[in-house]
Amino acid sequence: MSIFQSVEKVLADRQSPIKVFFRNDDGGWADKRLQQLTKEFIQQELPLDIAVIPDVLSEQSADVISALLDAGSRVAIHQHGFSHKNHQLSGRACEFGTDRNSKQQKDDIEKGQNKLVAAFGSQVKPVFTPPWNRCTSETAVALQSLGFQYLSRIIGSAPIESVMPELPVAIDWLKKRKGKRLNTAELIEYISGLLNTDDEIIGVMLHHEHMDQENRILLSQFIESLRQSQMVSFESMMDVVSQPL
Repeated sequence: MSIFQSVEKVLADRQSPIKVFFRNDDGGWADKRLQQLTKEFIQQELPLDIAVIPDVLSEQSADVISALLDAGSRVAIHQHGFSHKNHQLSGRACEFGTDRNSKQQKDDIEKGQNKLVAAFGSQVKPVFTPPWNRCTSETAVALQSLGFQYLSRIIGSAPIESVMPELPVAIDWLKKRKGKRLNTAELIEYISGLLNTDDEIIGVMLHHEHMDQENRILLSQFIESLRQSQMVSFESMMDVVSQPL
């Protein structure tokens, strides 16, 4: 019996299809764990969107990501901030927050964009994921001026006056409460609740550097439960926005 039985029941009761995408953040860190996570997605021919941090991208990391792109036709990459450094003087961590003006934000985004294009060319998708899922309206304006098409944060993020469409993730695979990661039972309950809606697109946020073998096995079990449902299709982020619901 699957430990994700409650997820399977929610999906069995659904009346409408659901598109699921996986966004894995922090490409450029922990290359070995990125390879371990991506290996299963490639073997199962599942789409995986990797958000890459431009300023931490070493030549070695670029080679690793290029090999993953070559090996998996459903692996995609997009930009994850610039350096993943906190510039907020107080409050919650934010790279593109209220303590940085529009020029500072745009300059960093553009530098990151140029570095990723130099490394990966046209394989870089026009999506921007801000570190910690936080940014400002100025960020969105800068993104639009630089040709980005979609902003991806997590549901429940602070509202901004966005001039571009958002493609949020809903499920934080490494969800914490009061600073402590959910145990398996709590995680399953949390996921089941998010799937028990009328939403027709569900994004899952991963962080490969914090996922050990046990956690990757748990993710495989979750994916297998999703596979059991005829209501679920696995899509890339760009597929989700390019196809009608």
